[in-house]
Amino acid sequence: MKKGNNNNQQQQPRKEGQGNTNNRKKKHPPPTRAEKTSKTLAWALRHQGPEIGLPMTPDGFVPVSEILNCRHEKLRHQEFTFEDIQEIVRSCAKQRFHMEWKPISNYPDVDTTTFQEETINQDDNTILCIRASQGHSLPFIDPELLLTLVPPEELAHIPVIVHGTYKLAWETAICTKGLNKMTRNNIHFAPGLPRNQGVISGMRATCGIYIYVNAAKCANHPGIVFYKSANGVLLTAGIDGTLPVEYFSHVTDAKGNILLDQREKVS
Repeated sequence: MKKGNNNNQQQQPRKEGQGNTNNRKKKHPPPTRAEKTSKTLAWALRHQGPEIGLPMTPDGFVPVSEILNCRHEKLRHQEFTFEDIQEIVRSCAKQRFHMEWKPISNYPDVDTTTFQEETINQDDNTILCIRASQGHSLPFIDPELLLTLVPPEELAHIPVIVHGTYKLAWETAICTKGLNKMTRNNIHFAPGLPRNQGVISGMRATCGIYIYVNAAKCANHPGIVFYKSANGVLLTAGIDGTLPVEYFSHVTDAKGNILLDQREKVS
């Protein structure tokens, strides 16, 4: 005689991710036109410039019309309009880009006859230009022209300088080797965590490890120079591209657990 199903029998536990929508990976909506435009602009202005035919001065500025006229497939595929670029500069929460009128003489090789009317001022011989606020990897970019130098006496009194990263990067490299600028010109820091008031850029909101810098100790080292971008990001190339662990104040995870503490104890 076959036994019937016993409703009181213990059910087999579900495997993780099966039959439970809470464990399924959330699908993100496709990027908006504005998001794609912003990402492509950042790629062009931070990392490409002359490589894709854009005339760029050492302060990072490129004529807006040169971007609109650029024949590189990545920019051509986006079909930028002047209004698109204006809107990105105006609405970007992290203020990644900045536009400014510059003398035509800064770009002697450009053909201004192809420029859109809105991007050229014949009365004072200026053209509308755009640059990324920070994040460059191009070696000819001059930090003295792009960024504002933070004097040592000011640096020493900045209350928070923090770099956001991830657990794997911390455990496999940073905890022993320090922070490295990698392919960029500088290591990026924020003056606080993303949730703090007034902090608009400097780290991704998804970072789970926070590395706090000993500002006073950095200020006392003549080889460590800090800059500040127009959107509030703090930057340094460290010592030959690296900020050693000894210049960290403390490190926490997103829950506040202390991973490293080198702060001076007050007796």
